[in-house]
Amino acid sequence: MAEKNSSEHPPFCIWMEAGVIDYKICNRNYDCANCEFDRAMTEAARRNLALQRAGMGGRDRRPAAAAWEAKTPRPGRRDQRGQGRLPTPSRGTPGVCQRCSFEQLLAEQAELLLTPEPPRLVEVFGLRVPTSSYLHQGHTWVQLETGGRVRIGLDDFSQKLFGPPDAVWLPEEGQAWRRATAGLNLSRGDNQAAVLAPMDGIIEVVNPKIRQNPALAHDDPYGEGWLVVVSPTNLKPDLEHMLYGQRNVAWIEHEAHKLLGMLESAAGITLPSGGAIIDDVYGHFPELGWQRLVKEFLHTS
Repeated sequence: MAEKNSSEHPPFCIWMEAGVIDYKICNRNYDCANCEFDRAMTEAARRNLALQRAGMGGRDRRPAAAAWEAKTPRPGRRDQRGQGRLPTPSRGTPGVCQRCSFEQLLAEQAELLLTPEPPRLVEVFGLRVPTSSYLHQGHTWVQLETGGRVRIGLDDFSQKLFGPPDAVWLPEEGQAWRRATAGLNLSRGDNQAAVLAPMDGIIEVVNPKIRQNPALAHDDPYGEGWLVVVSPTNLKPDLEHMLYGQRNVAWIEHEAHKLLGMLESAAGITLPSGGAIIDDVYGHFPELGWQRLVKEFLHTS
């Protein structure tokens, strides 16, 4: 992150930039992931949203508020995407957002934590491959988000391979993850599959929809089927162990060819030219062996 010039104004807190609070200076160089104030505000948003969903909090019509990313930039700073200087937002009544109430704004931030950005996808043998997210060798995807957080889920390859799970055993919020150790588990019938944690970090949010409907991880792996939001503790070195962009495509092609070789040797199945790998490979060809597939593709046992 570039250093600010001494001639520029003090670094205002992102909650001040959003118009939620009247005045606050950021003394953490915008390291929101380790800011107690940001954590407290986010927790308040979660509680508020839970009360509203339970019918215990009022809410007017949904405000036409800007997305979180649009609220957080610091005025006069260059956009991280290289789009030029960012304007200074106007402010109205101190402590009051100009377009929505305090409670609505907090609830909206919590909802954004529960709503992933759709990735760019390409298809390989009928498998959807994200090119705007990182991929880990254990077939999880990692999406960088604002506030120093990352969102994590299972890729389409793993879900077409193992089929819809009966249960997804997720970590608890506040639990620590260590890269390359078992971070969660899938179960289908009597079969269990451990999935590697792709990075070090603290579990911040667990997708409640997955606990209610585990098949979402299979049906919509890059959308409603995401698994957790993590505050990373070793981000740069962990990302260096992952793939990104067109390297994702090349790797999934390699994994698909490995799977096709296993299908041909175990079941005599050959994919025709231009064909797609079927959904629920294990369900159609259990002779491949659950544990063998777990070891070959998830790298656990």
